[in-house]
Amino acid sequence: MNFFEYQDKARRNSGVLLALFCAAVIGLVAITTVFVAFVTSYSDLRNPAVDTSLTGILSHLGWETVAGIAVTITAIIGLASLFRLRQLAGGGRAVAESLGGRKINTSPSGLAEQRALNVVEEMALASGTPVPDVYILEDTAINAFAAGYAPSDAVIGLTRGCIEQLDRDELQGVVAHEFSHIFNGDMRLNIRIVGLLHGILIIGLVGSWLLRGSYLGGRRSSRGRAPLFAAGMGLVVIGYTGTFFGNLIKSAVSRQREYLADASAVQFTRNKQGIAGALKKIAQHTSGSNLQAANASEFSHMYFASGLRARFGGLFATHPPLDARISRLDPQWQTSGYTNESAIAAMAGSDTAAVSQMHNSHSASDPINASTTNAAPAGNPYQAKLEDIVEVVDNNIANPSYQQCAQGKVLLAEIPASLQAAARDPFAARALVYGLLIDSEEASKHRVTQLELLAKIAHPAVLREFKKLNGELMGIGTHLRLPLLDLCIPALKSLAAQQFQIFKRNVIKLLRADGKIEIWEWALYRVLMHGLEQNPDRHRTLNARKTSSKALVDAHQFLLATMAHADCEDYLAAKRAFETGVRQLGLNLVALPARADMTLQRLDKAVAIARDTPALRKPALLKALATTMSHDGIVDGREVDLLRAIADCLDCPMPPLALSDRGQALSPTAAMEETA
Repeated sequence: MNFFEYQDKARRNSGVLLALFCAAVIGLVAITTVFVAFVTSYSDLRNPAVDTSLTGILSHLGWETVAGIAVTITAIIGLASLFRLRQLAGGGRAVAESLGGRKINTSPSGLAEQRALNVVEEMALASGTPVPDVYILEDTAINAFAAGYAPSDAVIGLTRGCIEQLDRDELQGVVAHEFSHIFNGDMRLNIRIVGLLHGILIIGLVGSWLLRGSYLGGRRSSRGRAPLFAAGMGLVVIGYTGTFFGNLIKSAVSRQREYLADASAVQFTRNKQGIAGALKKIAQHTSGSNLQAANASEFSHMYFASGLRARFGGLFATHPPLDARISRLDPQWQTSGYTNESAIAAMAGSDTAAVSQMHNSHSASDPINASTTNAAPAGNPYQAKLEDIVEVVDNNIANPSYQQCAQGKVLLAEIPASLQAAARDPFAARALVYGLLIDSEEASKHRVTQLELLAKIAHPAVLREFKKLNGELMGIGTHLRLPLLDLCIPALKSLAAQQFQIFKRNVIKLLRADGKIEIWEWALYRVLMHGLEQNPDRHRTLNARKTSSKALVDAHQFLLATMAHADCEDYLAAKRAFETGVRQLGLNLVALPARADMTLQRLDKAVAIARDTPALRKPALLKALATTMSHDGIVDGREVDLLRAIADCLDCPMPPLALSDRGQALSPTAAMEETA
């Protein structure tokens, strides 16, 4: 099962879980309605002439009153859930901060924090995702979590015990496990579960308030307090009964996903002893994985290992027993009947058999492919092969291979230390982004215009950083542009709202400095905005969704046309490339839009609409785009960046491709006029 199938399954599982929770809410509403009806009719029920059956109680109360009670309870649950989800609207950041986490991306303290940040950055670069915010929880327990609504707003949380007690291989296994949760669509579901459980819990909280209220006042109100006490006690029992069953559902779902994440971590790192070692240290550690945060139980299903002590014989356990997880990774840990080959295949049942087979198909001593470690020399043109792109789309979207994970480490090492440090500083990160968008040809008129504009619009401190870094920035290979941009994301997220708006306006001004925006510049801009803004193009899709089927077809055709024109000035050659892509995608042939019609506003809208493409149809779209851009037999690095930018905007994290140096001049870039 690949990324797209997991995404489709996650969407279906979300529907099933929501249905189960809705059923639980309906049951609670019914029980609460009967209870309230019984309490309000208690005095009348002592009359032998009154029908005490359920139907009799409800009819005695009046069906309009019953309906009113049901609506009120439903509204309370719904509003409580929406309120909690609103509190968590910040995504992973809100979860991490509620647990007392401290962000370290811009200021890691000590070698342990720096090592943890490097491990996360390497995994992000290897998978083609923006570098997530990394939070440290000052807790001696060994634990971690991933939280957020999408890869663009994900955070990785690591406890102090995790970064100090684990060695690098073990820490890498834990981080890979958490990235698996990011890729498999678990995070959004996890936050929804938190909101729904809070809504169910609110009934119990209302009961607690009533109980406290029943103790207020003097003895003269003792008779009046009795009904209040009874009502409060009943609501507490009902509310916590609902929470009981809600936690059962949460726990069962979480346990299955942990096996899958363990299997994926082995696939990413090709080192089952890393994650197994981390689990063994948890089993042997004094604090284990039990977190001390006051609200740790609310997010118990998000952790790497159980964050709470087992209760009710493990009935509410959100994770499988440590022994069970370790024995599947290391059969020698316990006598379990698993062989080394079957242990991995058994990690997550049939859903992860394919992942395990991929792991077993490589020997641990296999060398990393030279093409993944030897990037093209700085400034030289480089190319990729169409079959390599197709292979990545089929097997490596949000599922980086061991070689690609190793390449992430190489990419990070290739970026000069000064630029890495700058990418983690909010002022210097802005300077780096400006530098990436400025024309790299020193003698070009466009560069001169951009530099003059930058001197007018940039903050003086940012301008000083730019001048200090510019020489080294111009010397890096073009294959490092997107990785460097990804490294800047966490620092730029820390900008205040006003600072970010000024930065965004400056970026747009630099792009428009010569009255036109090259599509390669657009690619960098879209990756940047997709990493920094939750849903930057929501307004672009509102009208299109009224005719979603036709809008999707139009969007796909426009993306293919853009790719055909991107690096081809000859209309007939672009037309042949466009028609090849259209046929591959199974669409009706239409006329290729003229280059003048390919405005970037339309491209923005097409990408925004294409995000709604069903998960199982996205691979075909990406492969059709790849086929279109390879029409001339050359897929250069800028075209790969464009494809990765589109894939990123479609929420399909695409790992860097192995690019080989050809040492030949490439065709000139295609520019698109920017219209108002």
